[in-house]
Amino acid sequence: MSPRRIGVLLAAMLLPPTAVLAQSTKPIAAPGASTPQTAIAFGGIGEKAMPVTPATPLPVGGVREAFQLVSANTPSIPVKLYGGDYILSQLCGTYGTFKLEVLGADGLTWLPLVTKTASDSGSGTGVALGSFAMVRGSVNGTSGCYASLSRVPA
Repeated sequence: MSPRRIGVLLAAMLLPPTAVLAQSTKPIAAPGASTPQTAIAFGGIGEKAMPVTPATPLPVGGVREAFQLVSANTPSIPVKLYGGDYILSQLCGTYGTFKLEVLGADGLTWLPLVTKTASDSGSGTGVALGSFAMVRGSVNGTSGCYASLSRVPA
């Protein structure tokens, strides 16, 4: 061992313990109010990112979605879903056919998932859909038709 290294070790051993502890107990913090580069943050599209802290914990509630697929016998535009379990509720004044359709794997073909020719007798029809499924409601020969699709929170 070199004489210089021995001198450094001796000096460190002779320092009072408070000098050594003062260097190791200072908290590490980001400058100002900025979020450190490695922080976990959350926020909606177009919203300010909120860092995860004890005061602003990560939200863990289930995703809630509800879409009006048909209103006053007029179908809405197709919607992209989060995925999971959904309840389809529909009611028409007069019936022909109401269909809940899902976009096929080819991205062009609409496949019938549920077909109704009468009102729901209970609270609706359960439907399980994959992540980011694209769905739409279609009507044929109906009047006064309304249909909604609501996600069941996990």
